Amino acid sequence: MTTPSFGSTLPWAEPSWYTGRPSPYYKESHCRLRDAVRKWCDEHVAPYTEEWIEAGAVPPELYQKCAEAGFLVPIAAGKSIPQEWAHYPIIGGIKAEEWDGFHDFVLWDELVRGGRVASIFIGLVVGAPPIRQFAHKALQDKILPEILSGQKRICLAVTEPSCGSDVRNLTTTAEKTPDGKHYIVNGAKKWITNGMFSDYFMTAVRTGGPNSGAEGISMLLIPRGEGLRTRPVPVIEGGLSATTYVTFEDVKVPVGNLIGPEGAGFRQTMVNFNHERLWIVFQVLRGCRMAMSDAFTWALKREAFGKTLVEQPVVRYHFGHMGRKVERLQAWTEQVVYELEHLGPEAGARLLGGVTALLKVESGLVSGYVARECLKIMGGLGLTKSGQGSRIEGFYRATPSFVVPGGSEDVLIDLGVREALKLHKQAQKAKAKI
Repeated sequence: MTTPSFGSTLPWAEPSWYTGRPSPYYKESHCRLRDAVRKWCDEHVAPYTEEWIEAGAVPPELYQKCAEAGFLVPIAAGKSIPQEWAHYPIIGGIKAEEWDGFHDFVLWDELVRGGRVASIFIGLVVGAPPIRQFAHKALQDKILPEILSGQKRICLAVTEPSCGSDVRNLTTTAEKTPDGKHYIVNGAKKWITNGMFSDYFMTAVRTGGPNSGAEGISMLLIPRGEGLRTRPVPVIEGGLSATTYVTFEDVKVPVGNLIGPEGAGFRQTMVNFNHERLWIVFQVLRGCRMAMSDAFTWALKREAFGKTLVEQPVVRYHFGHMGRKVERLQAWTEQVVYELEHLGPEAGARLLGGVTALLKVESGLVSGYVARECLKIMGGLGLTKSGQGSRIEGFYRATPSFVVPGGSEDVLIDLGVREALKLHKQAQKAKAKI
């Protein structure tokens, strides 16, 4: 599809299809969504971002405005919106049946560009899918209307202080009461994004014995209430994501809040990881483009040694390397989105789990490279939290948040190789049977 040029004309400031160049992936509805999200964010988010950062929080009432504008349903859904959610508003007037993985990509690309509002949706991104995919209908009918309308908020509570990426060894326990009607939950979770303002905690718990491994893990929806305490965890990126330490002390939860059968929690968590990792890549791409745009704007006017910075070959050299890395990451991301769009959930998880892990690793490496190069081009301004270098300073500070969440770099590289070898062995066995 060929579209009119949209947005900045600075090199690599926008995806190539924004500039009017043809693409096989995007159609009119993607353009409509892009335009609608950018307009909404420019009006409701961008003017207030610095104020929110200073305050360390986004005003609670903005979340309801986002619900009314039609953000929550596509954010909770990811790459496809169920027809039963069609009565909720969807930003850009996109129909539920036409929503696809590229709409999801465009939505996040523009949300990240619009300012720091994207951080308040993280809990919804990772907390809602287990309800949609695995919960029984009665629980779906109760919880989904609350979170899709913005009345209540949800987060995912998996990571623990002692196990990090080693989900198999989590220690938070959920033991049934003698009458079998409730679970009693004890333990702690750490680095839980959006936990400070969440009403529901989609929690990975151990329902099996202490040595039950992955097969002893279940997913349990825990409402905020007696015995559940939260406190903020200060992180390098700042307070807008409301990173949280959660403790459970004899928390009583109805057995009806179990997501799927007992023992299925580890598999449910792994299914959700693919989208979480891809969603991190979406954020990286727009963060890189914003940083490069600001660095280019500065290099075009800043003079040193009798020339503007951009007239210096060494500066153009750095821009060229940034540009090729970002466009390479964009192309790989679009390929993965396309493949996921044309594979069923099971085939997508089987064939692309390792690929998505490596893609997420690459995004972390690219974000670190671009942040460093842009900061050097900006000089002292790149260290400043306000003014022309503020977005680059913020992006530089945020890069660890793209590397660690969703699985650490070393763990994901190993996963990518193991998954590739597994597919190789499966293909060899299939050939041997012919």
